[in-house]
Amino acid sequence: MSHALLEEDKMPHEHIELAQTPNGEIGPRCKTCGTRLTFGEAMVIDKHYFCWGHYVEITGADTATVEIQRKTRFWKE
Repeated sequence: MSHALLEEDKMPHEHIELAQTPNGEIGPRCKTCGTRLTFGEAMVIDKHYFCWGHYVEITGADTATVEIQRKTRFWKE
């Protein structure tokens, strides 16, 4: 019996380098620059994790949030 792992027997994130973030969470590193990320802030392209800056650089995507400038805060109205 062979003990070699077949491709389908590998864990799905075996190719991801993990690191501990400054706040103590375990997460991936950006594939491009190696920045330590949490899984919540990491952006995924195919099977790889990227920081926001490199995700934007690769995909051309940007945030859909539009900041509205107001004279007074809504809770002070």
